[in-house]
Amino acid sequence: MKYDIAAKVIIDIAKEAILRRFLNMDTDNVQLMDSLPEETVSLKRSDFPLQVATHDGKKIIVLIEIQTRFNKNFVLRLIDYTIRFMIKYRLRVIPLVLLLSQSSKATGFYKDEIFTFNYQIVRFWELDAKKYMDEINLYPFIPIMSGGEDVLEEAEKKIYENSYINMEKKADLLTAMAIFAGLKDRNLALQLIERRKDIMIQSAAYEIIKEDGRKEGLQEGLQEGLQEGLKKGLYDTISFGLELKFGDKSSKLMKKVAKIKSIEKLGLIKDTIRIADKLEDIEKLL
Repeated sequence: MKYDIAAKVIIDIAKEAILRRFLNMDTDNVQLMDSLPEETVSLKRSDFPLQVATHDGKKIIVLIEIQTRFNKNFVLRLIDYTIRFMIKYRLRVIPLVLLLSQSSKATGFYKDEIFTFNYQIVRFWELDAKKYMDEINLYPFIPIMSGGEDVLEEAEKKIYENSYINMEKKADLLTAMAIFAGLKDRNLALQLIERRKDIMIQSAAYEIIKEDGRKEGLQEGLQEGLQEGLKKGLYDTISFGLELKFGDKSSKLMKKVAKIKSIEKLGLIKDTIRIADKLEDIEKLL
């Protein structure tokens, strides 16, 4: 979800650059269209429908769809979007998929026993990041391009130091860049956030990073708490079992057990107590 939202923020900024660089389309005017009304509860809307006026006077609809990962069901939905826009507006419709994660199934072509369907697809992992350094509005996609890690710091610096774009746009570009960098390398994303947090906080998309981090921290805390609770329960069970079976002789051994951190080993000791004939059988496991 965070990748989709970040992409939508950037598409709003970079729609002309996307059409020019990914569809070779020179435009006079690009307008975001209203999504078609949903006709059923399960029907999803198109991500980013654009009405485009080209230099030669033509009107075209471009449906920009954002996919973090590729799957067949998505293509079927894309077919539905395309047909419904064609029927409503009677214009040529170009479906354009921005695929954020690598997939060998992303062919731009669908065929079954009924019909075939072609769609344009941007496989970011196949694009040379250096060739897009002249398009600052496309910089957020640099981390997921080939060689993106090598030019990421340069791209980040160019956004940060650019005097022709306002602070809000810089914040959106840098925040989306950090989110996409997380698809390649989480540490890379964290480093970027740490360096440019002073600007990123002005982006609405930055709230996604904070919320995601909060949830992740909460999940890690809960997991850690569950692990510690399980260990304490095993310690208590082992202590009771040893004392019940071997009496005071087990107190020295329990001090060694208390130093064990592995839940698997503690579980093995607990199970062995039931079948052990002598204290030495437990000591062998330490």
